Amino acid sequence: MDWGTHMVLAAKLLESSKMDPGAAIYSVIPVIDQKPAHFHRVYAHILENQPDFLDVTLELFKRPEVTKRDFRALEGFISNKLNQLERQLDEAPVNEFVKRRSIEKKIYAFQRIGEETPGFLKLLDEAKDVVGDDKVTKISTDKLAAAVSLLSHTFFDTFNNPVQIFLPTCSYCSAQWEFWSKIDYMKFRGEFYKPENIVPFRKEIAASKIWNVILKPEALMKAMIIRLGEMGQPAIPYEIVDMGVRDFLRYMNINEYQRADAELKFLYELEDEIAAIIYKKFLRSDFNE
Repeated sequence: MDWGTHMVLAAKLLESSKMDPGAAIYSVIPVIDQKPAHFHRVYAHILENQPDFLDVTLELFKRPEVTKRDFRALEGFISNKLNQLERQLDEAPVNEFVKRRSIEKKIYAFQRIGEETPGFLKLLDEAKDVVGDDKVTKISTDKLAAAVSLLSHTFFDTFNNPVQIFLPTCSYCSAQWEFWSKIDYMKFRGEFYKPENIVPFRKEIAASKIWNVILKPEALMKAMIIRLGEMGQPAIPYEIVDMGVRDFLRYMNINEYQRADAELKFLYELEDEIAAIIYKKFLRSDFNE
């Protein structure tokens, strides 16, 4: 999905979860992996990496430099932060792989999120009209809302391209395979994001009654990870998906068991709703539902 559609969908998820739509901006954070090219649509889409990226984004978005849009001062803060992290990396023993990888991910995150922050803030200027809610222009730093929004990016990307969210443990791809089998995929990729198609799609999905539910955000995060596991081809082992859920919820300091039946049911219905709207223009001519 493109940035505007990610923000619309994230804002609606947050609204149904009774959370601040101002966290919708976190749904576009994974675009940082556009650079370097070999990271594109992989590195920031991996579940294991997202806690580091979320922590860095929250730290930066809380900065007064971001509020004031003082990008020169923000560059100074990031430069100092990178110097600290580089020193930590130099001092970390070579055999402490986990520690070194965590520092390396933070270095990457500060560099790339810092570079993209002016662009992210520019998106906020446009987001009110795209999403239809001026609340999205006021950045929330609520961690739970931000995490729901961030996870939604990879979840909704499955309509566009395969994702490898469970790397490095499992390299299998998750995607909307059945949906793709029913559409003219090349036409979809070539035309869906043109204004005459994407704008009506955003309006129709945003106006859907599908959102008239109350979701529990903790369970919704679990449900999105489970669905990404269920979409895997070949099948992603249950224990890998379960560990992904456990690790992410533990990172969020959510230690109670989360029953996600209602949220899973909602996601199945939401996927069907999105597909049904897209089928109207992109269903294969030789396919009969």
